[in-house]
Amino acid sequence: MTDEKEKAETSKANGGVSPIVIKLRKSVIANGDEVMELSFREPTAGDIERVGNPVIIDPFAEPVKYTFDSKSMTQMMSLLAVVPPSTIRQMHPRDWNNAAWALITFFTPDH
Repeated sequence: MTDEKEKAETSKANGGVSPIVIKLRKSVIANGDEVMELSFREPTAGDIERVGNPVIIDPFAEPVKYTFDSKSMTQMMSLLAVVPPSTIRQMHPRDWNNAAWALITFFTPDH
């Protein structure tokens, strides 16, 4: 399957939303395969109910302060990428942060 066709199929499966793809600095083992990128689907409210909201918001700070609940974010990334938590724990810290910041908009309100 071509990359474009595969992206279209994945987008259709995700309700028309393209996955968030994070290219990694170093490979990780995901479901027995060595990979250089992880794809994250859009979360659902059920995912938040299952794992918890991985973003802590302090709306009274100036500017508003966002903090990651690292354990919840690792679990959420695992769920959204369909990989075990051990895969997420293998990520380079910058890759983990890049993924967390790419996903943050799903866990914060519209302004």
